[in-house]
Formats: sequence, C-alpha cells, structure tokens
Amino acid sequence: MSQMTKATTAFVAAAAATAAGGGRAAAIRLTAVRPFTIHKAFYSTSPSQPDPRYDSLINGPLSTLPAPLDIPAPRKPGESLFGYYFKLGKGYLSFYKTGLKNAAWVNPRLAGPVMARWRDDRGYAGIVQNKWITRSDLQLLKRNQHDFRRIPLFAILFTICGEFTPFLVAIFSNIVPITCRIPTQIEYDRKKRERRITASFESFLPSTSINRPVEGLDKLSWKEKVHCSTVVGRHSGLWPSRVLPLPFGFVLHKRLARYEVYIATDDLLIAKGGGVMRLSPPELEIACVDRGIKVLGKSEQQLRADLQRWLTDSKKGVTIWERWLTLPTS
Repeated sequence: MSQMTKATTAFVAAAAATAAGGGRAAAIRLTAVRPFTIHKAFYSTSPSQPDPRYDSLINGPLSTLPAPLDIPAPRKPGESLFGYYFKLGKGYLSFYKTGLKNAAWVNPRLAGPVMARWRDDRGYAGIVQNKWITRSDLQLLKRNQHDFRRIPLFAILFTICGEFTPFLVAIFSNIVPITCRIPTQIEYDRKKRERRITASFESFLPSTSINRPVEGLDKLSWKEKVHCSTVVGRHSGLWPSRVLPLPFGFVLHKRLARYEVYIATDDLLIAKGGGVMRLSPPELEIACVDRGIKVLGKSEQQLRADLQRWLTDSKKGVTIWERWLTLPTS
C-alpha cells in the first residue's frame, strides 16, 4: 500500500464505521454538529465560480454529485513516468476522499431535518399535499439513502486498492456511491443501460407489447414488468431474466410501484421549481436517466426537449408504463 493510501486509511475507516452504525442514527448524530441551513445547488465547471442560472432549489445539492476530478493531462513525451502517475494517483485519491466525506458526513447532516419532516408527513403523499418539499430536498433524500448503504463496501475496496480503485469501479459499479463515480464510470454505466434497453426491445419484449396503451402497473404482464424495470434499472443486469422469472415477483412489483410515485413526485417538483430550463446540465441528465430517456450522443437542447415532452405527457395523463413500452425514436 502506498504512502498516500496509508494516509487516508483512518479517514476511510471512520467513514465506513459511520455508515455501518446505521443510516438513521448516524444522520441524527451528524445533524447535531451544526444547525441545518438551506443548501442551494447550481452547476459550474469551476466550483469557485457558480453559474447563477442554476442557483435554484430545483437542483440537488452539489454535495450529492461527484466532485470535480482534477487529474493531469495525458503524459507528454519525456515526462517522468513516476511523477506523472504520482500526480494521477493523487488526483484520484483527492476525488475519492471528497466523495466519501460528502456521502458519510455532509449529506447525512443535510438530510437529517428533511427526513424528520418526511417521516412526520408519512412519505410522498404528505409532502406533496403539504407542499413544503423542493426537488432539491427530494434528490438529497434519494441520493443520501443510495450512497449511505454503499459506503462500507466501497470503503473496504478503496482501502485495499487505493489509487488503483478507478480500474475496478466498472466491475463493482453497484457498490460505488454516486459521489465517488468518475466520469468514465458514469458513461460506461449509461452505455450499459442503453444497450440493455435496446436489447430488451429487440429480443425480450413481445411485439404485441410494444407501443400498446397501458392503464397501470397491474395491467402489465411479467415480461412487460421486467422490461419496464430494465428501462429504469430497477433490477440487476446480472440476473438472467430472459430465461428465469425474477424470484419474489412481488418485490419487483413493489419496487416499480414505489418508483412510479417517485417519478410522479419529481415531475411535480420540476414544474414547481421553474421547469426544465432551470435544471443544471448534470441534473438534466440525471432526470432523463431516471425516466429511461436515452442521453448518450444528445445535446443539452435535445435532452431538455425530451424531458419537456415527458412532463407534457404526464400532464396529459399518459402512464409511465405506456411510455416505457413505446419504442424510442431517437
């Protein structure tokens, strides 16, 4: 293990211990550090120069996204091999330390007060009815829950592999917190998701299911449920769903039902927060991926148009199931 990795062992161990101690209790302890303040989110290529166009509570807190990755340009001829890889490793090490810090300390502290109100209002129905939540709050809760569960395993991987972690994240992508995902990993995961969607339309979903109107989740066949789950990544691609029915089908049904409520809530909060044009570019991509909209190779303008079309269909009462059974035209 290198000196840089040894220097972070205590930090990683502390992060893992915090996560292993229980998400709810840890969040309460961390919240007590200092009073909760509104955490505005915006997008910027430079953290020190925020873009005021996206200074809006429609976007999730910046701490829920990967930190900027500062690594050297490709090695030039004659440049020291040791010096280059030392700088490269140092850049990745700093990136992962920041990501773990945000996942283990910053985001749980921010999410604590929001989660308390969430429980008091009994989840989605209460928060929408009482109209207190913003999309920034919703995304904070969702991403914090996602990341906190993954900290212990990722911390072990990071402690063992150190600067070599970037070479393994594609293999162990499911255990990596969102805050620790490097750009190449994000792109790889999206390519894999879009290939799965294409394959599902071409060789899994019956032709009679494509483009058919569907009133609700209960009206879907087993294959249609698996397809919809594939579109939005509700089950692992490692399961041979083409050959074997997913075990515990009611679990998949419940996941899809919860996801339907999440998407409906997020749709409302995007409209409440000012609409598609207020979303920062990273949040725009995340919103599209959450809805099964393909993002690779598309411009920002195309993505905004696709998401706006989705929101318009939601207002018209088109079900998400009908949209996920519709063969994409782009």
